[in-house]
Amino acid sequence: MADGQNNGTRVGALPVTIGAAVLRFWDGVRDFGAFVYSIFQSFKSLRFIRMRAIYAIILQQTKYTGIDALPFIIVIAMLLGGVVIIQGMTNLPKFGIEGYFGNLLVIIIARELGPLVTALIVISRSGSAMATETATQQWSKEILALEISGIDPRLFIVIPRIAATILSIFSLIIFFDIVAFLGGYFISLTTIYIPLDMFFQNLGTAFSLKDLAATILKSLVFGLLIPLASCYYGMMPRSKFEIPIFVSRAVSRTLFFTILLNAAISVAFYFTWLE
Repeated sequence: MADGQNNGTRVGALPVTIGAAVLRFWDGVRDFGAFVYSIFQSFKSLRFIRMRAIYAIILQQTKYTGIDALPFIIVIAMLLGGVVIIQGMTNLPKFGIEGYFGNLLVIIIARELGPLVTALIVISRSGSAMATETATQQWSKEILALEISGIDPRLFIVIPRIAATILSIFSLIIFFDIVAFLGGYFISLTTIYIPLDMFFQNLGTAFSLKDLAATILKSLVFGLLIPLASCYYGMMPRSKFEIPIFVSRAVSRTLFFTILLNAAISVAFYFTWLE
């Protein structure tokens, strides 16, 4: 009898647990939306401050997010490009569809791997660094000091990082695609031989303006999401013990929504737009 009551209690508590989780999720979305709205409201104050300070932050953040990440991008792009090319040229002839080799490369590398892998690298390097830096500034009262001085901290903390991240991600995606195609081609020569003119002819035929538009849109979306989420969670800690907690949340949740948005954009571009 007691077991039956316990089972009934657990079943009855399930809707309550689900409802509480949904409410927490909705509260988080609402708070994040209010934070994003406040960021765009801060643009009105740009004319009242010296742009030199913002330019300096943008340059510094672009160097760290973009230029310093190039070695990781180059190595990963070469390895992934080589694997995709070798696997494609080895297996496609078995099915008699080797003529679609260029389409395979564009779909896997340019459409999916390039934007997604680049975003994951930026999140793991720059996203975590932004969240940690902002959380440290929040804990040390630097953000409060800016507010007391009449300076909108979002102008110096969030907006420059948005501009730098968008520029960096778009540039890194282009580098990733170029290195993946060229580097992967030369790596694949160790296993199989592909005529260079045929390789680029297939790529040129398969690549379209839709692929470029999708790349630009993904770079904009990821470039907005990563600094916004990182700074949002970075401004939450109230003690130094909470800093690693919110940094971990910033990274894990940004990763989740980046993958989700990447899938959503791909579906919107390549499944709803009929050829």
